[in-house]
Amino acid sequence: LWGNRVCDEGARVLGAALEGNFSLQFLGLGRNLVTHVGCECLCKPFGVAVIWEKAEAEPLVKSLKEQAKEKEKADKKKGGAAAPKRDASGRERYAPEPFVRTCEEFKTQDTNQSYWLYTKNLTLKTLVLEHNPIA
Repeated sequence: LWGNRVCDEGARVLGAALEGNFSLQFLGLGRNLVTHVGCECLCKPFGVAVIWEKAEAEPLVKSLKEQAKEKEKADKKKGGAAAPKRDASGRERYAPEPFVRTCEEFKTQDTNQSYWLYTKNLTLKTLVLEHNPIA
């Protein structure tokens, strides 16, 4: 998307689309109109979020456990992992690494307060934003 006049609104839409994409490894947005606002929208779906409130973390942990159980049932139905797909030349095709979101509880050392680390999409390796008006 190099040099396509992508603005903050476009970056917001891209960020929303990246919430469920676990295979994109490179995104080139150089020479566009993305500012710090658009950059924040692009980065929101990635990385690790800290959750300090138990009321916010509990439903998330419960949902993730249910998803893991459903995935495990689906894998058992399939009979284990499938053989890797191959192209017409017999080469193994690219398959993204399976991604599972996690939400783990930790405690601060000094106050022993609980907090949760919520890992999100970690597959994007490179985001290029050069020549944009980011302040």
